[in-house]
Amino acid sequence: MQIQYELYICDISGVHEPVAMFISGQPFPTLHLGQRFDDHGWDRLRGIGQLASEQQPIRYTVHSLKTTIFMKDGVNIAQTWVNIEPFIGDRSPA
Repeated sequence: MQIQYELYICDISGVHEPVAMFISGQPFPTLHLGQRFDDHGWDRLRGIGQLASEQQPIRYTVHSLKTTIFMKDGVNIAQTWVNIEPFIGDRSPA
């Protein structure tokens, strides 16, 4: 059975709607609450385009997570919803 993994990124400081989405045939890395989650050039949804870059990232932390699993057209869809909030502070060296 085919599995599709979807990662939705939601910035909770604004309208609290998805700002970016990624699709993969492999699972995404495990995330943890409080983990740094930086935008280094995501292609933003709603035609916004890229707001950040490797040289000028937008920094966030993971606020909360949600997983949804369902079947659509014979494909198992595993969605991970990551709620992020702005991070204020220095960029880590990692």
